[in-house]
Amino acid sequence: MQDDNDSMAPRHIYDVLIVGAGPVGLATAIALHKRGIHNILVIDQTHEFRNVGQGLDLLPNGLRAIKYIASEAYENITKAAFKGNQPLESPSQAGDGPDKSTRPPKSRWRQINVQGETTRSIPTDFQSWFERYGEGRINVSWFNLQTALRSLLPPDLVQANHRCVHVEEEAERVRIDVTSDVGHSTNPFAHWEMMQSKAETATLAQDHRGADHKSFYAKLVIAADGINSTIRQILYNQQGLKRWAKPQYSGFAAISSTIQGVPSSIMEDLATQYIKGDFIITVHNNSDELDFPELKRLRLILIRLSNNTVAYLLYAPFKLDAWQHKSLTQILRLGIDTLLNAEFPPIFRTLVGLSNPEKLSLRPFFIHPVNTQNNGHLPWCHGRVTLVGDAAHAMPPFMAQGVNQGFEDAAVISTLIAQMIPAHGLEQDTTITTTLEKYEHLRQPFVSQVQTATMDCHQWTQAQWDTFNEKLHRRAYPSFVTLGELN
Repeated sequence: MQDDNDSMAPRHIYDVLIVGAGPVGLATAIALHKRGIHNILVIDQTHEFRNVGQGLDLLPNGLRAIKYIASEAYENITKAAFKGNQPLESPSQAGDGPDKSTRPPKSRWRQINVQGETTRSIPTDFQSWFERYGEGRINVSWFNLQTALRSLLPPDLVQANHRCVHVEEEAERVRIDVTSDVGHSTNPFAHWEMMQSKAETATLAQDHRGADHKSFYAKLVIAADGINSTIRQILYNQQGLKRWAKPQYSGFAAISSTIQGVPSSIMEDLATQYIKGDFIITVHNNSDELDFPELKRLRLILIRLSNNTVAYLLYAPFKLDAWQHKSLTQILRLGIDTLLNAEFPPIFRTLVGLSNPEKLSLRPFFIHPVNTQNNGHLPWCHGRVTLVGDAAHAMPPFMAQGVNQGFEDAAVISTLIAQMIPAHGLEQDTTITTTLEKYEHLRQPFVSQVQTATMDCHQWTQAQWDTFNEKLHRRAYPSFVTLGELN
């Protein structure tokens, strides 16, 4: 691709170019900027920063990473949290807190079996997590999280409307070719894009005709361009890893809907036998007597929004061909039949059967495995390019660790780069290779454990859940970043 600029004009070469202005890419940029590395740029394919996305849980390990990256980022994010999930006092004074008599009651998310017995329970408020792990838990929308982080960078360091189409390694630098002015790009792995109508999708479809073309140059490229990473696809195709270039189906999908006007008889039975005054519960059947043992992994999440309104999310181990190319009515029937096969009481099938198929959502879950049976660890780095966040290790949201592990990536890679540049600069390929390999070495073993836990946690006991959370949320910064104390 030819640069639009005069080929004889001097090219600006960035120290670090970050592809992707989502939360992980922005956190990485903030960390570098705070550590004195200012010759950086963040580019993103979005035509404009739109209010899209969903709510995200930031847990102690992710919040601890953000606080290590920049205290201002931590303050901004906790302020942007949904009401009821933010700290009860300023983050700098959390733990002292107001008098206990003035605090709102602490809420919990219970997991119950089909007999209504509690099998596991976790708190959902900031303070309970803080008291246990020394850091809290919040829920924040993806867009508010992105906005809170983007506000901490000079506006000219974050540029939208640059969609990466090619990566080329050159002598002591990397060239990133982009297209601009092509409208919104759809992401087939983002459920808010999948939910759009065909007409909307056609409007947002990529169109290269009349697009502007440009190239950026950098000594180091960090690919934070998400689960559908273009850079991952290009690098893996070049390395003979085409099978792993795109996300793999995890074996799970979710069917969800909000049901208004639930008959009072159903609501009364649900409240008496299962919900019992809670806001959110998860129902499962771990019986060893199921005809289909894999259905022990099925989970039905119920969220009571009002006296007669319930939202549900049915996580199930659906085979790929079970939902592909099916109508919403067929998908609803699939959900009801799956509940029947998992021997859920009739009341749950009746509730799901009240769904309006036109308002039903299907969300398949995808994964970038850290390692494979035959290949061992899949590479995150090649030359002067490295992957972070979902581009490296996308996973289902069952443990809410996607963005949290991405923030840990940002903390580690920015620390290593900030240590490398003053000592060695960015001229020697061997120095950069050593640094990026260290990032891989520090992060991959633990992320692999998190991925495994994410896929297995459906059947954990309370003790197993608590044991893993202790390991996950009590690690201290900056020691495990600088010394590699990850296991």
